[in-house]
Amino acid sequence: MAMDWLGSIVSINCGESLGVYQGRVSAVDQVSQTISVTRPFHNGMKCLVPEVTYRAVVTTPVKLGSDLRA
Repeated sequence: MAMDWLGSIVSINCGESLGVYQGRVSAVDQVSQTISVTRPFHNGMKCLVPEVTYRAVVTTPVKLGSDLRA
């Protein structure tokens, strides 16, 4: 199931203090409960780093690209 996310465009809400990130899923690690995205954007601004990894404890439900307009 985790591999089904690879290549998907997602929006990750990390709460009020960290904001919202968007990007393309490049890795999902079920053991460490992390998700990595490439070409990330933070609150609509392109990030300076090519990839960002998030831990499950700082995220709320992830939206897939087809759900981003909702």
